[in-house]
Amino acid sequence: MKKRIPLKGAALLLALALLPGLTACGQSGAEESSLPAASSSGAPAEQTDSDADGEASLLSPEESDPEPEEASDMDEEGDASLLTPEESETEPEDPDPDPDTAYEYTLCFAGDVNLAEGQYTTAALDAYGVSGCVSETLRSYMTGADIMCLNNEFTFSTRGSPLSGKTYTYRANPSRVSVLEALGVDIAVLANNHIYDYGADALLDTLDTLDNAGIARIGAGQNLEEASAIYYAELENCTVAYIAASRVEWSGQTQPATSERPGTFYTAYDTDLLYQRVEEAKEQADFVVVYMHWGIEGTSNLEEYQTEVGAALVDAGADLVIGDHPHQLQGVHYYNDVPIFYSLGNYWFSRKEEYTMLVNVTLKGDKNGVDEVAYQIVPAYQKASATVTWLEDPDSQRAMYDYLEGLPGSNITVDDDGMMTES
Repeated sequence: MKKRIPLKGAALLLALALLPGLTACGQSGAEESSLPAASSSGAPAEQTDSDADGEASLLSPEESDPEPEEASDMDEEGDASLLTPEESETEPEDPDPDPDTAYEYTLCFAGDVNLAEGQYTTAALDAYGVSGCVSETLRSYMTGADIMCLNNEFTFSTRGSPLSGKTYTYRANPSRVSVLEALGVDIAVLANNHIYDYGADALLDTLDTLDNAGIARIGAGQNLEEASAIYYAELENCTVAYIAASRVEWSGQTQPATSERPGTFYTAYDTDLLYQRVEEAKEQADFVVVYMHWGIEGTSNLEEYQTEVGAALVDAGADLVIGDHPHQLQGVHYYNDVPIFYSLGNYWFSRKEEYTMLVNVTLKGDKNGVDEVAYQIVPAYQKASATVTWLEDPDSQRAMYDYLEGLPGSNITVDDDGMMTES
């Protein structure tokens, strides 16, 4: 059940993260000034044994009062270390975090990506290359993150035939996996209604293609055990667990995995195994992410089950819930201090003009666990040219943040730097 991911130089990134003045990811050029810098904390100050006034033991007998006074807990110039536990009225403070185990990591998330042959995105890709299709600032967030995750809504294969009766079927040449590598993708979500578009052979080819590229995959597999498996991303002193599941398939053609056949981790009729996986992950990881394929396409309105399942996932132990499938942004709702992103929408999927975004999550902590989490919205726009660009203009950024705050179910505030909190 436990799978672990080889990550991008985790030890080196840890060392860099502890240096003051570095950002979470390497922005450069004219866009850099608009991005908030990541903060870092220095080592705790050393404690001295005594202050400049010295210790009472240096006084001569002549300088002391002839009659001894009753001992007080601590005089103005005394040393707290002389007090017995019974004499002390305050509890000792917890020691400062060990600088050798302190960390600051970033997790980055994007929504739906489609690199299938014959699509507008791949036509743009062939014409302009990756750098011409995804703007530099967005790529810097993606490649600079310690773990980058997105929804891989197509299959990598040259085998199989499109499923009969299905309107849209997506298959990419396996060589296009290099695009995911160029974007810094560490984890590809396969729990969606297009990963089985060309049948079992194409799904198995997709698993092999990602494995050979060193990209982890969640939400589909050779059987249910693999499709529902938790992926444990091991960073130094911090373990992040990832689980992906789907509960949408209008035509019933995306095959659910069983003990004997490949398919997706399909949870429309039974969520017990999903909650079990979350509970298991919570016992072994410092931070648990669940990526859900759910909702109705083309609407920002939420289905009742999205809110119910989202809350149940948090109750089971999820620290973050990310959703997709509607192909547009949906609201963000905090439940018990945990954000549920109901849909990240299309990231790089079509030529439809619409808002999109990256979610950049900063985890701070030490060997004892995560003690601070910050969420940043990286505003973007999918253009008619089937490319995606960062929204650089502050007024455009503010308009996007206002849009996100106003979506059904949202209870968030996003400041002008894109930092998100519960409203």
